[in-house]
Amino acid sequence: MDSRNRWRFGLMWSMLLCSASLVWSQEAREGSYATAREGRVFKIYQFSPETMPHIDGKAGDWEKVPDSYTYGTSLLKDTEDGHGTEIDTTDIDVRVKVGWVKGMNRLYFLYEAYDDFWDFERFNPKGYLNDIFEIVVDGDFSGGPFIYNPLLPEAKKWGNHPDHIRNHLEFSGYHAQNYHIFTPPVNGSWVMIWGSQPWIAAFPHAHQAYDFDFKQGESGKLTLEFWITTYDHAPYEGPERAVESQLYENKVIGLSWSVLDFDGGERDGHYNLSHDTRMVSDASYLCAFRLMPLEKDQMPEIKADWSFALVKNKNRTVAFKDESEGEIEAWNWDFGNGDYSREQHPVYQYPESGVHYNVTLEVSGSGGKDKKTRFWEVMIP
Repeated sequence: MDSRNRWRFGLMWSMLLCSASLVWSQEAREGSYATAREGRVFKIYQFSPETMPHIDGKAGDWEKVPDSYTYGTSLLKDTEDGHGTEIDTTDIDVRVKVGWVKGMNRLYFLYEAYDDFWDFERFNPKGYLNDIFEIVVDGDFSGGPFIYNPLLPEAKKWGNHPDHIRNHLEFSGYHAQNYHIFTPPVNGSWVMIWGSQPWIAAFPHAHQAYDFDFKQGESGKLTLEFWITTYDHAPYEGPERAVESQLYENKVIGLSWSVLDFDGGERDGHYNLSHDTRMVSDASYLCAFRLMPLEKDQMPEIKADWSFALVKNKNRTVAFKDESEGEIEAWNWDFGNGDYSREQHPVYQYPESGVHYNVTLEVSGSGGKDKKTRFWEVMIP
């Protein structure tokens, strides 16, 4: 099947999932979540652009994140060996933090883990013999299967059956993405994508850094810092036809993770946040995560900012919108031509066309003063 038909097939399946997506999203808006962990809503910390993490494998950028955003071993469940939540933290102990930055469709992760036996030199083609941190993300909270297309009867069989190949290229990972992250890297690779689009793990779609000093079979601590881009639609053909998930305050997304621990032999445990291994192939079994507003310690005392738009059907008229932060008591607009306004959201008609204006907003309050100028951005046609 050529790339055009593959794209059409993916689009058709998107439409088939639409009704489920609408129900899932409606539940999200109403505050009732048909997700794992009985609908518990976890939190994703918002960084300001000035404090966003540098991806260097160090945890220092995350020290300001409150403990309420830290998800440790006690929240995991061993769904493979029946150990439940009684996980021996002298064997493995992990902490995960998740962050985001307004205006960027990225999720930032800090993964800190202690293991008494790091196993990462027995890689096989299926990637089953390595310590792995596995994350699954459903950026539009659509739910539903994303590894196998149930309309293809042979889709669940590994091998070279035509339906399996078709499933992999036309469906797997399109609507939710699964990252098998090697801890630590193996043969120069940091992740195996369980899906048809390995491009999602390459820069500029993702970035990562590690810090560790142990060798195969030794104990020690690993720090992994990375970000990924979230996608509503991530096709086999590449990023040109991809649709990024739009991230904004209070949006709820589907997200979960697993820790696959090997100790020199068979898998020692499969510890996951959702408490259900079906999370690896069906986004309905992910957890609900909310993109939180800025915490008070991240908010400036006062910061000027604004946007504008030309008013339709009214010549040379611009609507200005104050988007400042902090306790604002007064606004002072300079429209760049000698005219001023003290309204919060003024609408102004310029006297002439074909001119660029340098417009400034100065705001003041108990926290002080600040101003924002946009140079040559306000152009009157």
